[in-house]
Amino acid sequence: MKKFFTLFMFSFLGLSLQAQTQQKPQEEVKPGLPQTVEELPDYAALQKRLNLKDVVTVADQEPEFPGGRKAYLYKISESMPILDIKSTKDFNVTIYVIIEKDGYIRNYTAISNNKKYVEAAESAVKKVFTRWKPAKVNGQPVRYIFYIPIGLKKW
Repeated sequence: MKKFFTLFMFSFLGLSLQAQTQQKPQEEVKPGLPQTVEELPDYAALQKRLNLKDVVTVADQEPEFPGGRKAYLYKISESMPILDIKSTKDFNVTIYVIIEKDGYIRNYTAISNNKKYVEAAESAVKKVFTRWKPAKVNGQPVRYIFYIPIGLKKW
């Protein structure tokens, strides 16, 4: 009985490890993310502020910041000036960034109801001048847009 139980455990362990090592097929559509530029939040305002010609939101290979996207968000938050938000109920700003074909950020904007927040967010993006590895579609570099929503609510 002990031999049978041991044999059963090893076979179960083998199946378990095999199931973990098999690659899962990649999903082509990420739920909740915009698939076209027109689906971006604040699209009407973006048309006035940014050159959206040939910009994509989905790529075969997404752009890469040295150290990863979390490192970019950390640098943005580190370089953002401290604002007095005591007087407002909500603090909301969305930063839109276009990574060009050469990997540099030349087009960016921030959208908020408060001009002070917009200026602070745009100055933070301006201070982080690091080259990205550009996004690619069919092996060719493309202009890629993504956005960073920043918010704080009083409870």
